[in-house]
Amino acid sequence: MEVLVAIAVATVIAIGLLWFAARGAITVAICEVKEGKLELTHGDLSPRVLSDLKDVVKRPKVGQGTVRVLRHREHASVEARGDFSEAQLQQLRNVVGTVPLAKLTHKR
Repeated sequence: MEVLVAIAVATVIAIGLLWFAARGAITVAICEVKEGKLELTHGDLSPRVLSDLKDVVKRPKVGQGTVRVLRHREHASVEARGDFSEAQLQQLRNVVGTVPLAKLTHKR
């Protein structure tokens, strides 16, 4: 019985690690928002996209939040958590969705 519990625990841990690894592989960038100021904390975004995202969180000012840009097949999407209005969420999706994935970052 103890062996089965140990195997079950090991399986759950392995699945969790795989999920986090896969999640990290599709993440293009993570930005943190505090008092209306957006800061890129992980990954890379082109200056134009970063500037547009900063404009979205300034008006109206977002108190706090996290913006995650994720890679999908041929485009990117946005996940946002925090004090965003529905209009701001749509603006974030529009900013990221209008840029081809290849031009989203400024890496060559």
